[in-house]
Parts: sequence; structure tokens; C-alpha cells
Amino acid sequence: MSRRADEQGRRNPRGTLAASHQRSWLWGRHAVLEALTAGRWPVLELLAAEELVTADQQQVQALAAHRGLALQTVPAARLQQLCHQPDHQGLLARMAPFPCGEQQALIKAARTAAQLGRSGLFVLCDRLQDPHNFGAVLRCCDAVAADGIIVGQSGQAAVTPHVARASSGAVNHLQLYEVPSLTDSLQALQQLHYTAVAASEKAQHCLWDAPLTGPLVLVIGSEAVGISDQLLQLCDIQTAIPMQGQVGSLNAAVAAGILLYECRRQQAALQRPARRS
Repeated sequence: MSRRADEQGRRNPRGTLAASHQRSWLWGRHAVLEALTAGRWPVLELLAAEELVTADQQQVQALAAHRGLALQTVPAARLQQLCHQPDHQGLLARMAPFPCGEQQALIKAARTAAQLGRSGLFVLCDRLQDPHNFGAVLRCCDAVAADGIIVGQSGQAAVTPHVARASSGAVNHLQLYEVPSLTDSLQALQQLHYTAVAASEKAQHCLWDAPLTGPLVLVIGSEAVGISDQLLQLCDIQTAIPMQGQVGSLNAAVAAGILLYECRRQQAALQRPARRS
């Protein structure tokens, strides 16, 4: 391998995954229709099985025309051959790389949230590697209307069809930011008066006692090693979800859901006008 190619691989370690033919196919009626309707994730090719019912085909054709796509009709066996999934439900879309914002766009979004007079909520994912777990985290982020999700350029699962399906289509409605340095991005948001909150099972402070009001950045660690020491040291608050059973921790997606709703609960309570006596 040439030195230039090696450097490009280090800068974009997920490039080979994004270019993988099988990984780029999004399958299933709901998943494909959600992507077409939202229009955020570019579709390169759109295929429908000849056996697709008329009503579904008309809907797909209308959405395809709206996106400037030609709908290709092929035998159902061809769809399975392309995506290697038997549950394609007669629809298949070849996706371009998912569009992510950069550092500058992240800072602008954080400032905008503050200017609008509401408590911003960003989620920083520190090297989530399981596509299904990452997708489930994104689904939780959509449920609480998170302002954005921050991911690194290396060590992080990319947005693939598997992630999109695990998110139940939520990825189409979220703003993701891919940054070269998670620590630099976290510090930049702290300079804008965002409080960095680390979800750590080793924290001594219980989640219910943590002050989670105002603009927040919730840091979610990887499934294998949790939050890196460098990020953990930067966080303003370290908090743990109280565990009452025999198992000492939750997976990243379940923990993210609990933490996100507690963040939004406290933010809403702070912004709710006091009752008149």
C-alpha cells in the first residue's frame, strides 16, 4: 500500500465499509419509504420487486419521482441476491454515505439553541461500535428531540442500513456531526456554557441527584471500555443510574434512554413557569 493511500485510510477508516456493496443496500418497506420521505439520506438506486402490490408500488413511484429517481422493477430473487436479506419486503435502495455536519456546523447549532432561549441537548457518542446499539441510541435521541449527535471519525460505527433499521428510521430525522476530535468538540461546547455529563457506572453520584438543567452534552461511552479517560476528565458531572439488581450495568442504548429522559425532565421543569398562588 502506498503512503498516500495509507494516510487516507487512517483519515477515513470507515471508507472501505461505506463502499461495501452489501452494506450500502437499505431493505424493507418501512425503512426505504422513511428514507425517501425524509429526503436527508441520498438514494442512488431504487429497486422494487415485480410482486410488489399495486398500492405500494404507486406510493414508491410517487416518492421516487419527487426525488428524481428511476424505479427499477426486478424479480424478488434479485433483491435478495443484492442485499442478502430474505425480509426485503419487495423494496431495496442503494444508499450514498450518510451526510454528517462538521465542527463548524455543530458550533452554529449549539449557538442557535442558546439564542432561541431553550436548553440544548447534544449527545456525544464515544466509539459506539455495535450497529444495533448505535441505532437504538439514535432512536432514543429522536424520542427526546435531541439537537444533535456527535461522533468521531474513527472507532465509531458508521450510519449503515443496519443502523438505520435499528433506529426504526429515526436517523432520517436527526442531525449527526462527525468531528476529528471528540475532546475538542466537547470543550468547544463547554465554552458555549454547555454542561458535559458523563454516564459512568463508576460515578459516585446518583442520576436522580444530578443537576441536569440548562444546555447539556450527554456523553455515552463505548460498549467495551466505556468513556475514555480523556473525555471523562473533561466532564463537569459524572453520574450513575442506580442499579437495584445483581447486574452492575446497562447497555449503552438502555442507559442512553434513561439518561436522556431525565435530562429532558429536569430541563422542562426549569423552563416551566411557576404556578400562581
